Amino acid sequence: MTIQHTDPNFIPWYKQGWPWALITIPLLTIIACGVTIYIAFNTDDSLVKDHYYKEGLAINQSIERIELAQAISLIAKIEIDKQSKLIHLNLHSSQTLPNRLLLKFSHPTLESKDQSFELESLSGGDYAAELNILEDAYWHVSLEDESKTWLIKFRWLYPNQSKISIDANAI
Repeated sequence: MTIQHTDPNFIPWYKQGWPWALITIPLLTIIACGVTIYIAFNTDDSLVKDHYYKEGLAINQSIERIELAQAISLIAKIEIDKQSKLIHLNLHSSQTLPNRLLLKFSHPTLESKDQSFELESLSGGDYAAELNILEDAYWHVSLEDESKTWLIKFRWLYPNQSKISIDANAI
């Protein structure tokens, strides 16, 4: 048995706007929660290292390598040429310079965007390597010799700075 309303101004609830507005808010919340759960389970958290404890213990070794870089008065000048896609590095030191350097650009949040380069010695402290495209980011950069005896770490806002000079004693 259906009830018929005789009021000509009567509008059923499903034809009015306010019930749908009240239904939409919880419905959108449920959808947003589902999307958040999907993202949480299907993306990798590259900021958290699997062996964080071992890396924490290795900090003392890094500090010793940084102190050695300061002791030998390392100064590095790095320039990125976008047209030729080259990284050019000039290194000054109170000791003999190595034939090869390792330069690593670490993205601040996405490990998949990290890039490493082996810089070959050209002459007189000049090194060069071919460059992959770097995204705009505040890169964490590390420079070390191939035998990993010394280390320089710094941050670089790229592409705002296409040239940078790093003095190990100023770090």
